Amino acid sequence: MAQQLDGRRAAKRVQEALRRRVEALVLRGVVPKLVMLVSEADEVSLGHVRRKARFAEGAGLAAEIRTFHPTDGMKSLKSAIERLNEQDDVDAILIQLPLPAGWDDVEMMRYIRPDKDVDGLHPDNLGLVAYGRPRIWPCTARGVGELLDQYDIPVRGKVVCVVGRSALVGWPIAQYFMARGATVIQCHRQTSSIGGWTRQADIVVSAAGVPGLVRPEEVRHGAVVIDVGLTYTPDGPRGDVDPGVVQRAAWFTPVPGGVGPMTVAMVAQNAVDLCAIRRGGERG
Repeated sequence: MAQQLDGRRAAKRVQEALRRRVEALVLRGVVPKLVMLVSEADEVSLGHVRRKARFAEGAGLAAEIRTFHPTDGMKSLKSAIERLNEQDDVDAILIQLPLPAGWDDVEMMRYIRPDKDVDGLHPDNLGLVAYGRPRIWPCTARGVGELLDQYDIPVRGKVVCVVGRSALVGWPIAQYFMARGATVIQCHRQTSSIGGWTRQADIVVSAAGVPGLVRPEEVRHGAVVIDVGLTYTPDGPRGDVDPGVVQRAAWFTPVPGGVGPMTVAMVAQNAVDLCAIRRGGERG
């Protein structure tokens, strides 16, 4: 039976360490500030940013939520971002995705100053990732890595299969593992027989958003299985990985309670890092 990688417990440790870093900054008169922009019409997104704000505040950051309405239009959101870019006390800006239907997520991300982009998804920041010189790692990729580190699970020299290639999650995760010395196989919706690839991996990371996509027989005995997928169904939240995988894997992440809390934690950690880069201090 697989052992559980407890994201909530790991995130709590991150928060405690961040609190000490923030206390050191506060002694110098610096309070890291995170501002999050979210559609007031999207209750799920509002819930996500409230969790991020609570975590950040628990670590000692100043966290602010600003809402907009879809009828305000993209120009209004652009103007709000530009004002935040110029505020010296704002260290980190987050746009909660997805944006309203018909809005261009990528175009909006381009308006954030790269040195205030807490998600690490501005094209300039993703470009630095591609060159192996990240300013910061995107939150989910960093959260997965931190979770493995806390459980002393090695990455270097391992074979990692990443299912999913989105610019927001799958691609950064693959880049993160390659930077850590792993051999990476990346699958996507055009990949035939995904199971043939996942069975070769020491670590399987699924970020496709397809419930039950990774079946037990598609995971080798003793593998580490990281479930990044989250789909809301009538029966509750579901991950990409069939629950039966626990009979074969050595380690697994639950859904919810696995990668999600670590992604939230990395928003706060990235915010503190961006503050340290801009205003001086110890980078995590």
